[in-house]
Amino acid sequence: MYNTALHPLRNLLYSSLSLILCLYISWHALLSVNFFYGFWHDNIGIAETIAETGPQNRYRQHFEDTDRSQRIELFKDICHAITHQGEGLRDIYYSPTPDTKIPLLHKAEIIHLQDVANLITLTQNLEPYMLIAWLVLTALYFFRSWPLPSYLQLLAVNSVLIVSLTAAILLFGWVEVFYAAHRWIFPDDHQWFFFYQDSLMSMMMQAPDLFLYIGITMLIVAIIIFASLHSSLRRIQTKWPTTSQC
Repeated sequence: MYNTALHPLRNLLYSSLSLILCLYISWHALLSVNFFYGFWHDNIGIAETIAETGPQNRYRQHFEDTDRSQRIELFKDICHAITHQGEGLRDIYYSPTPDTKIPLLHKAEIIHLQDVANLITLTQNLEPYMLIAWLVLTALYFFRSWPLPSYLQLLAVNSVLIVSLTAAILLFGWVEVFYAAHRWIFPDDHQWFFFYQDSLMSMMMQAPDLFLYIGITMLIVAIIIFASLHSSLRRIQTKWPTTSQC
């Protein structure tokens, strides 16, 4: 009875570590293709937002005169900086004309992106430990002959989290949930909300819309990887020599 009671807990731990691992893989995969920024630039209204609010910016001029390829490179530069401890944030420039070179970010934006970089650095430092924990737990499933959970069991042990997140988004809206996460994570005295007229960073990302599309894409890719990985492990386990279960 004791061991039976532990089954849902170890299945929850397995599913959590597996999903985290797949999210890491998804993150690296999407980072390598610049999170499809060029596609989102063309299809969720970013180009139109820049054309409309670029001339209204109170800190920088003529960003609306940049072209699509330059904006893709700027987004790539930001992604590179926040995944390398914030290095290079002050050295990102845009050129509305060939003979001009204007800093993209002002002080408050740099501080916020450094906070983001610090958070990403923390998650990157945790990545190898998550991988080791997943490998150890998966090995235990095989060598202790614990049956890997079915998809129905995975859904059951994660039902509380799924229902809670769904309820929060339906009740408050995803934007408010997104903002609440920022209030919890980032220092109180550091600005993280920017109007488009005050921030080329927010404008060229059409914040928070772009983050929703990137987040959904990242989750879909992670779920596909998770399903492929889990199905492969279950097939391998069916051919694995069995030992006593506990």
